[in-house]
Amino acid sequence: MKHEIEVRKILSAVTPSGNLRSRESNTVEFKESFNKNSTAKYAKTMAAYANNRGGYIIFGVKDNPREIVGLKSNNFENLSQEQFTDAINSLFSPAIDWECGTLTIPAEQVKTVSNENLEKEIIEIKIGWFYAEQAENKPVIAQKSDSGEKITSGDVFYRYRARSEKIKYAEMRRIIEERTSKEREGLLKLFEIIRKSETANLGIVNYSNGKITTPYGVDVAFDRKLVTQVLKKAKFIKEGSFDETVGIPVIKVTGNIDLAEEVPVPEIDPDQGYPYIQKDLSEKLGISSQDLYALIYYYKMKEAKRYSIGVTTSRSGGQNFKFSQFALQFLEAKLTELKSNDVEFDKIRTAYKDRNK
Repeated sequence: MKHEIEVRKILSAVTPSGNLRSRESNTVEFKESFNKNSTAKYAKTMAAYANNRGGYIIFGVKDNPREIVGLKSNNFENLSQEQFTDAINSLFSPAIDWECGTLTIPAEQVKTVSNENLEKEIIEIKIGWFYAEQAENKPVIAQKSDSGEKITSGDVFYRYRARSEKIKYAEMRRIIEERTSKEREGLLKLFEIIRKSETANLGIVNYSNGKITTPYGVDVAFDRKLVTQVLKKAKFIKEGSFDETVGIPVIKVTGNIDLAEEVPVPEIDPDQGYPYIQKDLSEKLGISSQDLYALIYYYKMKEAKRYSIGVTTSRSGGQNFKFSQFALQFLEAKLTELKSNDVEFDKIRTAYKDRNK
């Protein structure tokens, strides 16, 4: 709803002649129509938005003169969001987070009643929009070339006023400085957790190489399968809520922990271990794509190797997500829980819709 309100605001101010007052800018681009063959053009603009502060592509508006004409076909409404996502993310990485929608607005139409009489009537015209949000991990970089849009592998685009152009030194430097600052803040938070733990006897568990680095300079190897079993059986509790129970293994954590992320997963063939794309999951679970996206987002399943993996395809050179049998089982269990709890499911849907706020 937030984006629909914003698009309506952009389209609301008009001149006496009926043209829009709003111009194309750092965050707005107008397109008269939507063309499925122009995916690379839209992806380039969305990547430029993602590297800046996010922005809209609004379909059904002429740019010169700036006139609301509405969409003349159903191409936009028939867009496959999953296919479009795969297409833009095969061109650019990391993945661009985006949303889309349609809305109708009233407009005057003049029609001839007779040779001398004209009559005005109010009709509803349809507008479509894409919103690309600001990237969490900048820069978003071109993964392959597209001669039609003059995209070369390695290009970084940035939104300058009303144009999507290759990034300049000043903006790239700012992106690097912001990224460095964010990493520094993350380290400071980690150090603060360590400080508050009131102990110097802390070690680092590295699941990738199967070792624990101790504070005494000794590296201890461990069996990853054994750790997996322990973590599955352990009870994770937060500091301040400890309730000792005899015979139950307990791991005390001072921060938040996502078990799905922490349990190591052995390296396996992606096609065997992660056989499902999002469309497969949606069909097997019998739910809409939007509900599936909401569940994957809410439970952070793209961040957990137990559930998903990014796969680089040989055809496009881009990265797509595939999902494991664990992911299917997890979602089946969650849907069983949510079947009798519409309020909780609505909360998940709302969290997904409001993730940009």
